[in-house]
Amino acid sequence: MKKLYTILLCSCTAIGIQAQEKYRVTYDYSTEEIGYYHLDKYNKVDDTLAKPRFKKNSLVEVKLTNVNPFAVDIVTDVKEEEIHETSGGFNFGSLLGGISSFSGGGLQMNVDNLPDQGLFSEGFASRGEGLSNKFTELNSLSSNVDAIKSTLMSNLLNPNMNKEAIMNNVKQAANQVSDARLSDPNANFYMFLASLDQVVKEDSQDIASDINALSKDLDNQAITKTELSRGELHAQNTAYSDLKNLLKSINESSMQTSQNINKIKELYTTLEASSFEQTYDYLIEADKVNIELKFVQSEFADENDLDNEQNTLKERNLKLFSKGGFKINTSIALTLNNFGDNSKDFYIDEDGYIGEDINDNFAPNLSTMINFYPVLGENFNVGGSFGLSIPITNDLKGVNFLLGPSFFIGSKNRLAFSGGVAYGPVNKLTNGLEVGEQTEIFDIDNYTKSVYDFGYYFGISFSLFDIK
Repeated sequence: MKKLYTILLCSCTAIGIQAQEKYRVTYDYSTEEIGYYHLDKYNKVDDTLAKPRFKKNSLVEVKLTNVNPFAVDIVTDVKEEEIHETSGGFNFGSLLGGISSFSGGGLQMNVDNLPDQGLFSEGFASRGEGLSNKFTELNSLSSNVDAIKSTLMSNLLNPNMNKEAIMNNVKQAANQVSDARLSDPNANFYMFLASLDQVVKEDSQDIASDINALSKDLDNQAITKTELSRGELHAQNTAYSDLKNLLKSINESSMQTSQNINKIKELYTTLEASSFEQTYDYLIEADKVNIELKFVQSEFADENDLDNEQNTLKERNLKLFSKGGFKINTSIALTLNNFGDNSKDFYIDEDGYIGEDINDNFAPNLSTMINFYPVLGENFNVGGSFGLSIPITNDLKGVNFLLGPSFFIGSKNRLAFSGGVAYGPVNKLTNGLEVGEQTEIFDIDNYTKSVYDFGYYFGISFSLFDIK
């Protein structure tokens, strides 16, 4: 028996799970396009919806695409209840917080600070000319690194750039670096950065070696020339100072360029691993749902934005409408009740015979109705009503019970038309008296009583509020 209960329970659970419909609503930040889709049990799109109405208590997946997480944060608001976030991802605030120092300019070495070549021996004078060319080439590499950095930063801060466009633009900037020793950035961008860093270090070491060689040549010149004029001594000291400053500059520039390359690699790695899609799950239970999407500048964008004028980039609303479900609401109604032949007034005529008048007219009643109906549409539904009514006229007393079908017009301020069975008090003779017989009594009211009997009613009612 326990096994049977277990099988039945599992079957009911499986049926309940399969019965829940699944939908997807997509919004593309770049193109502003909104799409509505129905999903199968494998979460695959099996139908595109033109004017969607989602089945109540179904799961709606809200998917936002091409949203640059480096530039944009999303603030959501739902009227009925909080949305469930499923999107995970990277904490860009922590990963990218240290990149603000990345926006500064790189160090450029001043070639004009090279000492006068006349101070060196004949063999080292040509090395000074070559050193100037090496400085120029290294400065060009540093400028190219700055250009790649600026391209990457500006693209990341642009909320209208998608992931693919950013990566393509960065690789195009990298392709502008012309050096046979560098690998192809389109083939492997990380290998390109590694080779670029290696070239910078090798060129820096080569320049540093030349500077050290020039310093030693100055020392040898000082040894061979025992007597130096004041001008020669000043020029030599200046040359020493310039070479020392150049060596310091090359070390700092090489270090800064290597740091920039590492930052490019770090940021590109984060970009490559980032998702430009945000997904939320929402269980639709209300008749209408308005999901407000507010796209604001991200923390990373705020830290690197110079003007800080525009915080909210744009706002969009996704309106969802549901179908199905069951509604219960109350209303105040004006009804016309009629009990036909069952409602009578008794009297005694001049000859002492008991007579009757049939009250087959409609009596106005003030009623309170409880309406119930399955939701078929927004402005027209068919269901039923149950209510209590009290006659407005003074000659009728008692509470009537009403039950019958109704149809409802409108959404917020619903108007209901109903009709059906009325169950209320009517007069009956007592003590065995019957209509048409002669009697000696004078007051027939003492020999009547109120009993409940069936009739019918028609009414119109106005909704007050929903019972949630």
